[in-house]
Amino acid sequence: MTLPAAILSRSIACISLLAAAALGCDRPGRAAGAAPAPAGVAPAPAASGAEQADGGGATPAAGADAAAPAAHAAQIAPLHAEAPLVELAVAGFPSAVVSVPIGATARRPVLIASHGNYDRPEWQCEVWRGIAGGDAFILCPRGVARSDSPSTSDVRFTYESNARLEQEIDAGLAALRARFPEHVDPGPALYTGFSLGAIMGSAIAARRASLFPRLVLVEGGHDKWTPAAAKAFADGGGQRVLFVCAQAGCGAAAAAAAARLEKAGVLTRVVRGKEAGHRYDGPVAEETRRALGWVLDADARW
Repeated sequence: MTLPAAILSRSIACISLLAAAALGCDRPGRAAGAAPAPAGVAPAPAASGAEQADGGGATPAAGADAAAPAAHAAQIAPLHAEAPLVELAVAGFPSAVVSVPIGATARRPVLIASHGNYDRPEWQCEVWRGIAGGDAFILCPRGVARSDSPSTSDVRFTYESNARLEQEIDAGLAALRARFPEHVDPGPALYTGFSLGAIMGSAIAARRASLFPRLVLVEGGHDKWTPAAAKAFADGGGQRVLFVCAQAGCGAAAAAAAARLEKAGVLTRVVRGKEAGHRYDGPVAEETRRALGWVLDADARW
C-alpha cells in the first residue's frame, strides 16, 4: 500500500520515553503540516438495511442438486463494501474505522489497531492494512477528540482510560459482527497498539487474555508488564507478545518486559529497527510486517 507523503514523512517523537509511558505520545509519528483528509473512508450506511448488502447467505442456483449436503447448499456471498476503509457506527461511542476484507467468502479474523495520543484511527487502519493485508478485519477505535486539535477539519483523538477503551473495543466488535454477521470470525482478536494504545492495551490484555492472546505493541506498553500482570496474562491464555521499537530507550524497556513475560511462560520477541523516532509508519511498519508471521504462527485463521 502506498501511503500519502504527509503520512510517511511525519516522525515527531515524544519528549522522552518516560513521558510516553505516562501520557502517550503527544504527537503521532507524522510530518508537520496540514493533516491529510481521511483516505477513502466510506461513511457508515444508513440503518435502512444497507447492512444486508454487505453479507448474508446466497440463494442456491436454480437446478442445484437437492440431495447435496446443506453445508454445500448455503454459500456465503462475497463481502461487499463501498471502500477498503469504512466508517462503523458504534453504540455509545464515536464511530470506528474498519479495514474490510472485500470479496471474502468465509469468516475472517479481527485485528484491533489502537492509536496513540493526538492520533487518528484512519491512519492506524491505513498503516495496518499495509502490514497485515486485506484479508482480515482491522477495527480501529476512535476514542475521544482532543480539545487542542489543530483545527475543526483536523481533529485528533486520545483514549480516556484503558477501562473506557476496553468498553469501546467491546462495543466496536459487537457493531462489526452485526454489520458483517456472515464474515466476522467469532474467535480471539489480535490486539495491536501504538504508544498510548500499547500502554492501555497491555492492561486490557492482562485481564482479557482469552480475547487477546496475541499482541503487537509498538513503541510502548512495557512498564505495565509487572510479574503479576505477566502471570495473569499467561494464566488467562496469553500466548505471544511482539514488541516493536524504533528508539533505543524503547528497546531496553521492551527487553525487560519480555523477560518478565517469558518467565511467566509467554513467548515474546523484540524487534529493534533502525533509529526512526517515535512512530509506527514507514520503516517501523516494515519491521512490524516482517515479524508478523511469528505473531500469527500456528493460528490457521490467518
